[in-house]
Amino acid sequence: MPFVASLTQLRSLSIVGTAKNTGKTECLNYVLRRLWEEFPQKSIALTSIGIDGERRDQVTQTDKPEICLYPGTVFITAEKFYRSKMVAAEIIDIEDQYVTSLGRAIYARSRGTGKVLIAGPASTGGLKQIIQKTQEKAIDLTIIDGALSRISLAAPSVSDGLILATGAAYSVQPEELIRRTNYLHRLIKLPEYGSRSIAEQLTDVERGMYVIGVDGGIHDTGFVSALSDQAWKDPQWTKLGDTLFVAGAVSDPLLERLRLIDDHSRLIVRDFTRIFASPIVLDKYLASGRTIEVLYGTRLMAITFNPLAPSGYKLDSEKMCGRLQESLGVPVYDVRRL
Repeated sequence: MPFVASLTQLRSLSIVGTAKNTGKTECLNYVLRRLWEEFPQKSIALTSIGIDGERRDQVTQTDKPEICLYPGTVFITAEKFYRSKMVAAEIIDIEDQYVTSLGRAIYARSRGTGKVLIAGPASTGGLKQIIQKTQEKAIDLTIIDGALSRISLAAPSVSDGLILATGAAYSVQPEELIRRTNYLHRLIKLPEYGSRSIAEQLTDVERGMYVIGVDGGIHDTGFVSALSDQAWKDPQWTKLGDTLFVAGAVSDPLLERLRLIDDHSRLIVRDFTRIFASPIVLDKYLASGRTIEVLYGTRLMAITFNPLAPSGYKLDSEKMCGRLQESLGVPVYDVRRL
């Protein structure tokens, strides 16, 4: 499939589900298999945000597909899970700095086909460290098995590309499923701010609000939180320029306050994972003539669809893929049908 071939252009990839049981692991297994079959010369590494690959979902108590590795795949998992692997493998490195309750991080290369549990870091720093180390080992593509609840760890500052897995587990109501997936897709596709120099200066800023002046200067407003009452009692900082960078989360109250300020028309956030506003409030903000941009845009590689909900209810896969594709304007795949 075209989207699998395009993955070979990346150095790192996150696969994220819109909810539990939306087919993320099936998508991962499909990608691993097709890469191994069609691009055997490409070296692949795999890790996870938290724990993945377990046989049974601990929340829904439903059976889950296990992660299947192929010969030559490098995988990074916790020491405890490495011992319980069901695939022949050789250890190539041990990470002593990244230690969890499940033990150290083991870097290993599979020597056959088999199944494994993957447990990776639950922090952006930990994932960046793993990606850096795999690249130092000349790995062509590092895949991160993600989760929507921790989608900030799959942000473009961590990985080069993103696959989004959605499905009936997100909603069994077709209209609601389309609406919610469409909104998330809109956030993913937010335009990227044009100045790389500004982005580089703000890349390590984790909190606060800053005004970007017409001269390109970055002015610290002095407020740690954009929702601080003091920031809005006498917002003199709005006179510094019409572009505001907010390092933290963007919520409904913030957008509503910004919409009512005449001097502000442009909001910049780090990436789409920082936006927690509702569709109604976001649309109202944008309809007022204001804009939202991101320091780092997301390269969406594919959207996949799982028609089966944990309850056993099943949507029409062909019909829903068509409707989602029409609504989103991008191809949508059911990997079981490929």
